[in-house]
Amino acid sequence: MSDEDKFQTELVLKKINKIKAFKEKVLHVKEEEFKNYSSNIKIIKEKKDKSRNKKNKSHKKNRNKTITKENASAIDESKKDKEKSSKKEINLRRTHVSLNKDNKEERASRYLNNSINNNNKNDNNNNNIKSVVIKPVKKIEIDSLMSPKSNNKDTENKIKNESSPIEKEKEKENVSKIKIEPENNFISKGLSISLKNINNIVKEKKEGEEEKNNNKNELEEINVEKKNCSTSPDNKKSKNKDKDKYKPKIKEYKLQYCVYPGNNFKLIDKAMKHRNKDWEKVPTTYSEFCDLVWAPLTFNINFQNCDTKHQYVNHIEYNNEISNKMRLYTNLLHHCEKKNIDMYSIFPFTICLQISHRSFSEQLYSFEKLYNHIDDFTPKGNKKFNELFNVNLSKTIGSVQNINIPETFNSGKNLWIIKPVNLNRGRYITVEKNLHNMIKKLEEIQSKKKLYDGKKKGGDVKCEYLIIQKYLEKPLLYQGRKFDIRLWVLFIADKNDEVYVFKQGHLKATCTQYDPDSDDLFVHLTNYSVQKYNQNFSKIEIGNEIPFKSFQNELDKNKTGKNFYKDIYPKIIRIVRLTGGAAKKKMNLLGRKYCFEIFGYDFIIDINFQPYLLEINTNPGLEISSPLIEELLPRMIDDALKLTIDKEYTKSYKYADEESTFPVADYSNKENMWEKFTIL
Repeated sequence: MSDEDKFQTELVLKKINKIKAFKEKVLHVKEEEFKNYSSNIKIIKEKKDKSRNKKNKSHKKNRNKTITKENASAIDESKKDKEKSSKKEINLRRTHVSLNKDNKEERASRYLNNSINNNNKNDNNNNNIKSVVIKPVKKIEIDSLMSPKSNNKDTENKIKNESSPIEKEKEKENVSKIKIEPENNFISKGLSISLKNINNIVKEKKEGEEEKNNNKNELEEINVEKKNCSTSPDNKKSKNKDKDKYKPKIKEYKLQYCVYPGNNFKLIDKAMKHRNKDWEKVPTTYSEFCDLVWAPLTFNINFQNCDTKHQYVNHIEYNNEISNKMRLYTNLLHHCEKKNIDMYSIFPFTICLQISHRSFSEQLYSFEKLYNHIDDFTPKGNKKFNELFNVNLSKTIGSVQNINIPETFNSGKNLWIIKPVNLNRGRYITVEKNLHNMIKKLEEIQSKKKLYDGKKKGGDVKCEYLIIQKYLEKPLLYQGRKFDIRLWVLFIADKNDEVYVFKQGHLKATCTQYDPDSDDLFVHLTNYSVQKYNQNFSKIEIGNEIPFKSFQNELDKNKTGKNFYKDIYPKIIRIVRLTGGAAKKKMNLLGRKYCFEIFGYDFIIDINFQPYLLEINTNPGLEISSPLIEELLPRMIDDALKLTIDKEYTKSYKYADEESTFPVADYSNKENMWEKFTIL
């Protein structure tokens, strides 16, 4: 490990130890507070119990005093009245049961004879009904009518009723017999049974039997049809469907995700729509309990939840190792030295200035010398130029052995570009060719030590470092205009040796013709956030964004003899792999899982078809600025989720192999458009 790596690891370990010590102090204080609180509660409860006991004792004493002699006499009289009323009830019960055992059989036979005579009269009027047989209840219990003192065995009497000889003859002739039971059972007074119109009851009984017979016939026909159709597969499916209808619906647990607003967050909701069966959206207030958290910036993310709560997030913890312009330059420089690769063949010559440092004036003085010697510089190397750089300007990044700046960066104009380290979207970027103007601007920034941003409330943005970069003076042009290439690159924290590149990118072009002598930023900067304020924006191409196909057509028109995918694209992929090797392990220094991030890589090409890396954006713009972007972005996000959350969660695993619902021209819906590469 280098000295810088060791220094960074020591800083991280110190921070972790401080956090642990702070947690232990907080826990100790909370335990003492809890003990004091519990002891106070016990004391309060004991006081309350004592006060309650005192009140109960005083209440009982007062109650006993109120009972006087008059109250005692009133109580005795009420007891006597209750005894008298109970004796009267017993006598009434005995008088109520005045029936004799001898008269019971006579009353029963008399009742039966009267009922038979009434039936015979009704038979003469109704010709449809041939015979009626009345079967009264076989057993009659008279226990309820007897006194409570009498035994049950003595009071049970059974009455058997036999049919008359006339009815027996009619039964022999196979006449339809209908049983009629009395509606009301025996009443307590006099064993009377109430019967309503027998004819109406007989009709109802007959109709009921006919309906039963019809229903039986229908059921038999249905059973025959079922037996014939039982072997058919359609019948089995219908049975299973009927069973599923009556199954209890159990609410299954769904995976939860939340999306913080900003940078067209609706695209993520669009990608999660076809996962609604297993995923549900939750407000950002519940972000700590979610399975996926999508945020435009890292300060909304708690990376400890990735280890403790198995939470997926769309950022890697130390992504500034790539997204910070100074860190990207230093990491890539040291990595190229280890691999014996010429750094300035893939990245522009860069100088880092520390604004708050005391030696800022010395750094400016040494930069003046470099500026004056740049005209005498040759591709083979210049000893004076190397010495000047290593003496005063190598403090922030370290010494460089050989500085070989390509010819395309110096056409005699001596253009330089100034970039703040912590800002993006073209903010505070200037292109200068006059040394006096450059030093003035740098001194103004150093005196304020802050940059004002009018778009944000509060306005001031801290910027500790500035980058002065050699401007590419001979770029490859598209229809006479300058352009950059945007590619999306996916880093997954678990996969240290792999990098994913989205197969389709686009060109970002300016609105005006390229002129190196112009001071207009619309000529030099291709950022969407800068070009959208130009009057000619979207007049040539919608959103000033061009697909790779039309770029290849332009190469063919100019008869360059170059193929983008064979001659230029492989060089771009090589640079991406080198950046992965330079900073992949540093980005995930603590070895966290369940982190991934999509970066926006910007490249520029010179007239010799050599690509150079300009910068890497941690929060690439997801705004829909053209039909091309509207086609690419949803597929890019959906395929990235297939490689991350769909591969991790078992409920979401089925979506990883599904066909994409976001088609892209010239690509199959079955393939994942993220191409895997190993880092260098």
